Amino acid sequence: MRLKRLRYWIEWLGVVWLAKLVPLLPYTWLKRLAKVLGSGVYFLDRSSRQVALANLEAAFQSGIDDQSKARIARRSLEVFARAFLELFWTSSLIKKPLERYISFENPEMFSQVLAETKPVIGITPHFANFEWGSALFALNGYPGTILTQRFKNNLLTEVFMRLRGSAGHAVVTQERSMLRLLKSLGRGTPVGILTDLTLKLGDPAVIIESFGLKMRVTMIHAVLHQRTGCPILPFITLPRHDGGYQVRILPLLRFPESASTQKIVQKCWDQFEPIIRSNPEYWLWVYKHWRYKPELDEHRYPFYANRSHRFDGELRAAADFPTKPVNGEYE
Repeated sequence: MRLKRLRYWIEWLGVVWLAKLVPLLPYTWLKRLAKVLGSGVYFLDRSSRQVALANLEAAFQSGIDDQSKARIARRSLEVFARAFLELFWTSSLIKKPLERYISFENPEMFSQVLAETKPVIGITPHFANFEWGSALFALNGYPGTILTQRFKNNLLTEVFMRLRGSAGHAVVTQERSMLRLLKSLGRGTPVGILTDLTLKLGDPAVIIESFGLKMRVTMIHAVLHQRTGCPILPFITLPRHDGGYQVRILPLLRFPESASTQKIVQKCWDQFEPIIRSNPEYWLWVYKHWRYKPELDEHRYPFYANRSHRFDGELRAAADFPTKPVNGEYE
């Protein structure tokens, strides 16, 4: 226990030191440093490399060769390292000409969001620099409340909440998160959620189809939509040719009252999967996306996926209440 506490304090000191140092670095250094860090993790951290390669194998199977999978896995870690460093650089970003680093790909869609009578429920996956993609809304006059998970080392939670809130968002953790986000929407404040967070069986979630595999993910955005009628806004952060980022705002999603939670979450995911398939190196493949595997077709799943009677039961329960599209909308 003492060793664990000591390790947590060392981690906290390292992160605090990074928070002070990184904003002082020239932006061009971040890209080079991210490449070194990402490649280093790929080659030195066998566990992370195995997870990333197993995920790619499960998702694409023979669709891409082993050399391409290794390249995508390494590049994905470099992209994540860059997003991590850029989060620490946000305080410098705020002082710079914003469009040099990140902009809306379709600003007319942002104007449409501003014109909405109801606040939106923003959703995005762990793709490219999702941190700055979220921050761009606040920096353009549309701040909201964003949901973040606590770290196992809780000392780090406050540091990252401060970093993520530096652009103007309010940041809340998962405790009483539904109530907090409902209150935000009730006040006319938009909310933001990462929708590719996979949850353990003790947490409320739904099972969706992702790359042909069953993935158990958060459903909070669907429940918020059902309870408030606020539209869901999918957006994704993409790289620009000049080295910056562009945020692509996708069409607002609204569902009839009869739409099931599972169908809403599936429809939301379906907005992102084609983009991830086209740009796989920008998704976080080192994350354990498929924690559970069903009784049937279990051999396709990554090595870390576990069998669970409860997971199978959730799948059977969902199958007992099939829904189908009606007039282009999910019922």
